Amino acid sequence: MSVSSIVKFRMNNDRSAAEALERAMYGVAQNNKSVLQDVKSGVERASWYSSCLFDKYAGECAILKEEDKRFLKNIFEIYKRQDIIRDMMKMYFNEELKNISNSQIQSLDMVLTKKIADYYGGKATKIAIANSLSIVIVNSFNFKAEVMTQLNNYALLIVTVASLYGKVQVAALAARNLKIISPALYTVLYNNMEMLYFLVSERINKALIKSMGLRGEDRIVSIIKNLT
Repeated sequence: MSVSSIVKFRMNNDRSAAEALERAMYGVAQNNKSVLQDVKSGVERASWYSSCLFDKYAGECAILKEEDKRFLKNIFEIYKRQDIIRDMMKMYFNEELKNISNSQIQSLDMVLTKKIADYYGGKATKIAIANSLSIVIVNSFNFKAEVMTQLNNYALLIVTVASLYGKVQVAALAARNLKIISPALYTVLYNNMEMLYFLVSERINKALIKSMGLRGEDRIVSIIKNLT
């Protein structure tokens, strides 16, 4: 690599790092606003529980109670796993790669090596590719900044019970939306991590929407570029 290439590479990475840091700091500055939004969401969810007073809404009431239980269960999952965000991304890519035939794996590996920065080729299985892609994503500046902002917001949920319950509402709505956008991924994450999907939902939802209509290698490459 030439000196000019090294300088350009360093400048691009420093700029990306600065932009990511700026976004993360902005996210922290927005925490007070986020807490107020959480309180609003908490009050909204509490109002939904009024349905439990009527027999005809027993189904909706049962859904709310089940979501609350799954949220708590998913929180414990954070402590059980070494890297839950990476695990979520790995499961996501495993689901995407189901649409790639075994005969296309070598070709996909070569395309990813050529088009995706920080991806190293030589992967012979879908599991290996999914594992490598999850590492690329969780280590990207943009993805980390966005997740860290969500985590910073989540840390303030202990301020009030309403704000804590507000995040349950945010998590539940994100999971319900995932069930509509990608039923297959929802099923994979269900009961272990789907109530934590809100941490990565904005990135993945955008990637899914922007990759609609694409198939095979083109879809995978598009998703990766939108996630990073």
